[in-house]
Amino acid sequence: MKVIIGSIIVIFFLGIGIWLIMSPSFKQVGDTAYKLKEKLKEEDDEDGKRDSDEKR
Repeated sequence: MKVIIGSIIVIFFLGIGIWLIMSPSFKQVGDTAYKLKEKLKEEDDEDGKRDSDEKR
């Protein structure tokens, strides 16, 4: 029983360590996704303006 509890604790600490190591990567991915979303939104706005100008 002690071995199982010890193993769970070790796995828990390894998981926390890996998460702390990778968390800056998650932030970079999130920032990149946000920038891409904004860029796509701007392109959609430009396309929308072009479409409305062509309809006139």
